[in-house]
Amino acid sequence: MLETVQTSKDYSSRVAENRACPGVLMFNVSMRVLWADRRAWNLLPAVDDRDKGKSQSTRVPTVIKEIGEKAFALLKQGRIKKTDSPLIRKIIDGAGGSLLVCGFGLPDTKEPGQPRLLMLLERIGRREEAAAQQAKAIFRLTEREVQVVQHLLKGCSNKAIAYELKLSEQTVKEHLQRIMAETKSASRTGILARVLFL
Repeated sequence: MLETVQTSKDYSSRVAENRACPGVLMFNVSMRVLWADRRAWNLLPAVDDRDKGKSQSTRVPTVIKEIGEKAFALLKQGRIKKTDSPLIRKIIDGAGGSLLVCGFGLPDTKEPGQPRLLMLLERIGRREEAAAQQAKAIFRLTEREVQVVQHLLKGCSNKAIAYELKLSEQTVKEHLQRIMAETKSASRTGILARVLFL
């Protein structure tokens, strides 16, 4: 019994060390923050050096506002996506490393003319690359499957992965099916969980 508890503790520790949940922000059309979690506020100061000198605890960097404004312009054109794909996706390089910023359009059921923007901020970089290479060895993935996993870690859709790797979308889906089989997962999110929690 004690051995099982110890193994569980080790697994939990590994998950906690490797876990890098995205920061979550929600904006209204005027780019006013409606809600933000602590992780988002912790990631924001490293994003944009153009705003040095402003209060670090409550400001939204200019580059985040610009991305949000572009997303709302797309929403005004009627481009709210009904899939799990982001409306807008950008990588920002800052003093604290690279961040992936994904924006999702959310219709407001109470006021249909007032959509909201859900923005996820997530560190990217070496940890994800190392995780993909580690997955290659553990799950015996091919080099192409590792490339697909690396793009999944960046938040890319199947279409974006196909474009980046110069493959058909169907080929990407086939790679994902094989990766799911190898990692014993049932979804794209399941693949990411298996890879990141190694």
